[in-house]
Amino acid sequence: MKKVLVTGGSGFIGSNLINKLLLKGYKVNCIDFENNLLIKNKNYKFFKSDIFNTKILNSATKNCDTIIHLAASLGVKNTDDNLVQCLNSNILGTRKVLEAARKNKVKYFLFSSSSEIYGDQKHFPIFENFPSQNKSVYAISKIAAENFVKGYNQKFNINYNIIRFFNVYGPGQKNNFVISKYIELASKNKNLNVYGSGNQTRSFCHVDDATEGVIEIIENGKKNTIYNIGNNQEPISIYNLAKLVSSIFKNKIKINKISYNQSDRKMDREINKRIPSIKKICQDTNYFPNINLLDGLIGLVEKKELLNNKAFISRLGIGTLQFGLKYGIANKEGKLKSLEIEKIKKLANNNNIKLVDTANVYGNSEYRLGKIDFSKFKLVSKLPVSKPSSNRAEWVLRSIKKSLKKLNTKKIYGMHVHNTNYLLDKKGYQIYNGLVKAKKDGLIKKIGVSIYTPEELKKIISKFKIDLVLIPFNIFDQRMLKSNILKDLKKQNIEIHTRTTFLQGLLLLKKNEIPKKFSKFQRYFVNWHKLQNKLKMPKFKICLRYALSNKYIDKVIVGVDNSRQFKLLIKSAGFIKTKINSIDASKEINLINPSKW
Repeated sequence: MKKVLVTGGSGFIGSNLINKLLLKGYKVNCIDFENNLLIKNKNYKFFKSDIFNTKILNSATKNCDTIIHLAASLGVKNTDDNLVQCLNSNILGTRKVLEAARKNKVKYFLFSSSSEIYGDQKHFPIFENFPSQNKSVYAISKIAAENFVKGYNQKFNINYNIIRFFNVYGPGQKNNFVISKYIELASKNKNLNVYGSGNQTRSFCHVDDATEGVIEIIENGKKNTIYNIGNNQEPISIYNLAKLVSSIFKNKIKINKISYNQSDRKMDREINKRIPSIKKICQDTNYFPNINLLDGLIGLVEKKELLNNKAFISRLGIGTLQFGLKYGIANKEGKLKSLEIEKIKKLANNNNIKLVDTANVYGNSEYRLGKIDFSKFKLVSKLPVSKPSSNRAEWVLRSIKKSLKKLNTKKIYGMHVHNTNYLLDKKGYQIYNGLVKAKKDGLIKKIGVSIYTPEELKKIISKFKIDLVLIPFNIFDQRMLKSNILKDLKKQNIEIHTRTTFLQGLLLLKKNEIPKKFSKFQRYFVNWHKLQNKLKMPKFKICLRYALSNKYIDKVIVGVDNSRQFKLLIKSAGFIKTKINSIDASKEINLINPSKW
């Protein structure tokens, strides 16, 4: 088990990074003058100090294999107003930590630099070998510190990586940064200010992606190399950023253009355009940013009721069982025709719906997705439900490669274990090891499980480190809520997808359409009908909004019988807050579990 020291670990990036390192099994020491992390973990130890206290720094560094040096003076205005502190912290502070690394025989040093060092460039995207065009003392301090890192490698043979972050944002960031500031102001129905023309262009990277990049470099990067970490997919002007933030809220948010005199940086300090090349990190590691800007912004709004209905659309995912089979108790049209799948793809693209869920057992669904080319979507598939071969790890890799071939892509976002009985038996670790190998080889981004009960899920996450879960969730089935497991999954940074939103269409049937075998559950259907009358809303809209409104759920997977249904669901996305105790059928397994029908 590797032991890592993170300097400045209580900060925005550091706190997110430490949580991920601990989840991945690292031992972590943190040194900072503030202890903002409420972490109870036997593998975590906090040292309260700045990096200039030699005694405490050496204690924190002892027996560490790696140092991740994040501690620094930040912010252009702050560093311009406090020149000596900036130079001292960022240059001499880095040397101090390098000395501790040398004395304690630390083998590897990762230094957090900044895209500020590039300044204004004439060509884009910005590659790591572009010359520095620094415009602030902060940038100067980072360049000097980078050279100290290189010097200690040259003289003392300490391997290193230098990372240059491009505009990282996310939960926990202070509101003196533009995205967190805009979200806070808009949440309070206040105006958004844009300095100058607003044409300044940035490429924002969610902290979840940025910290994944750091870990990818530690585990797979080439040593003694500089890497950009960012998201190059959605460059946006600050004015358009303000418009995008404004667009996700119910209330109309005004945007004002104001003078640079009221800004935190003078006009001659402004960098007009900043777009990273991430070619090097993507080639050398399995890094690829997955969180688009709209999803990232929506995730920062704590009170989801403040959002307009359109903000919930991107939380939809496409279920593809009907792409390969006739499925669903209310499905009267059978398997979808190719033209309908094409229309669904177009609707998804036009509405920022990027998640597609499929499986080996969904007939020829994978093949049809590959033929129509869904390769630019986040594809999630599932391992076969049949008994694995004797060499389970090889079986996993063969199964994944077969799915990739059918899907006509080189890698997918996630792969679920579809029959967890084999994962939970004595040889289950072999299946998990196969998935870990596939993830390390870049075939999949996330290891997932598709489960049926909270008890099953609790057993799995107690034994294995899972990235993604697919769970049943609808207004009849409240087992996941009652068990409080959704909150626990989020603490472990596990992405949550839900299925059975409409319970295979059963929740949408009229009274006279409900099959007789469900007659003993009549009271739930009666109460469901009463709730619908009270809310004065179609059943499908209540079901959909109920799932979309849960703050822990990342994606709600919906299967559709045709493109018209999909279009209607897109228009119906939104927030709902209602009490559903009267239709809680969590104890009625024969009702809420379709496999029992």
